[in-house]
Amino acid sequence: MSIAVNKRNNNKNVFSSFQDTMNAKSVYSTLHYKRTHRIEEPDRATKNKIAAGSIIATILPMIYFAKKQNGLKNIIDLFKIKYELKEVLALSTASILGGVFSGIVFDKNSDKKRKLKEGVFQFMNATVPTALVGGAMKLIEDNTKYQNSKRVKIASIVISLIAGMPLAAWLSNIINDPKDKEPDRKLTLKDSIVNMDDALGALVVAKVPIVGKLHLDKLMPAIFAWCGYRAGQSN
Repeated sequence: MSIAVNKRNNNKNVFSSFQDTMNAKSVYSTLHYKRTHRIEEPDRATKNKIAAGSIIATILPMIYFAKKQNGLKNIIDLFKIKYELKEVLALSTASILGGVFSGIVFDKNSDKKRKLKEGVFQFMNATVPTALVGGAMKLIEDNTKYQNSKRVKIASIVISLIAGMPLAAWLSNIINDPKDKEPDRKLTLKDSIVNMDDALGALVVAKVPIVGKLHLDKLMPAIFAWCGYRAGQSN
């Protein structure tokens, strides 16, 4: 009797372990899809071309701003750019355009229209919250009453990011489907979490102290190039 009970318990434990593994795989699969929006992975050659397109598109505005700010005497000057709102928006826009158009040209097996729509969504998600944060910071700087208030600045950043993401999704739906023939794409909490790197530009614009201390603005071009690469692979 004891052996039979133990056998049933063991079977239950094995099944529970299997179920937990499957649930973990399901969660990872969901997060991975929300991150990449890719059903079928392109081949290595295609991925390399998309990566090159995104990287080149990110470097071009960097060269422009480095020349304008520092004269661009050497490659190190590319990492001395002072990022304000226009620089951040230019880099994020260029990287996504480079990735998406490289994907449209080189990824022969994907739906080009769908890829373009994903590019619009990624572009809005990267630029709208950043623009809202930049606008909020400008209003605070021009207001002598609140310009030195950390609480007001933090609240403005948080509100701008929280409002900016659904606004970006709403604008994307209008642009991608103006006649409302398809169900609207909704931005879920998981979408926001897995794409949180898009918010770095907003934090750089807001001049959040930890961003400056950790020099995260130096990483921003690489992160934007990665976002463009991701958008270019979406299918």
